[in-house]
Amino acid sequence: MNAIDYSLGCRMPLGDWIQLNRVDVFTDAKLLPYVSPFPPRELMQNVSGLVSQSDFASHGCDFFIALSEASPKPLADYRSILDFGCGVGRLARMFKGHPGVIAGCDIDHRHVEWVDATLDFVDARLSKVDPPIPYESGEFEAVISISIFTHLNERSQDQFLAELARVTAPDGLLFLTVHGERALQRANNEPTIRAMIDVPDRPFAKAKSDFAAGRHAFILQDGHLTTTLASSGRGSQKKLVEGDFEYGITFVPQQYVRSHWGRWFDVVDYRAGAFHDFQDLVVLRPRPIGQETRS
Repeated sequence: MNAIDYSLGCRMPLGDWIQLNRVDVFTDAKLLPYVSPFPPRELMQNVSGLVSQSDFASHGCDFFIALSEASPKPLADYRSILDFGCGVGRLARMFKGHPGVIAGCDIDHRHVEWVDATLDFVDARLSKVDPPIPYESGEFEAVISISIFTHLNERSQDQFLAELARVTAPDGLLFLTVHGERALQRANNEPTIRAMIDVPDRPFAKAKSDFAAGRHAFILQDGHLTTTLASSGRGSQKKLVEGDFEYGITFVPQQYVRSHWGRWFDVVDYRAGAFHDFQDLVVLRPRPIGQETRS
């Protein structure tokens, strides 16, 4: 039996890498140097609602598996990857040992500062609530964004879809998550999910109506990232991002993704409930320059 070479990191066989990150490091402390560090509890909870390292690691493993299953080649084989909205590395941690370029950006300076100081294999940069993001056109062979388009209004969605199309190489792929039919169904039928999204009945009912009509359904939340309410005098929370920004819960039908997002992308694959039987994973290829369409 061959010994496992833990120094390979994410180049290890997928099953071994997941076993190491999800289980083995919590039963054998000698293996901790072979996985990425964990963020402080406060930051971990801020981006995920999780407070234990094992749960945080498990989420990252789940994401890595779902992306690996959707990708036509191992994630370690991409020459450059952007984690758009990287938070404090719930996914980015899993790219330890990657031979290519791993970049991450986020609008919260606390996240970027921690990733930049701690995950030495990630080039972390602060982005803004509006494009551009700090990268060159065609810079990345793969772009990943988890739990970002699930929170944007339609204006921000369109701005950043166009921006991600810009920074993706012509032969590259994007892996973006959305709240689709499965997420809306669970939010409507499961009290724990309904409580998690924490929105009043009236805007939730409107979102369901918009979704049924094939439209983008956005519910504004007065949370830590929303600045428009504070700037209009209706809130008092401290601004954590620069600029006016609306953060909320977003639901979009699959047909809307295929038609509206088709302005910038060809939909390669659509995986309903790929992330925890909740978020859908959309695999996209950018349209050639000059072939973007209007919806």
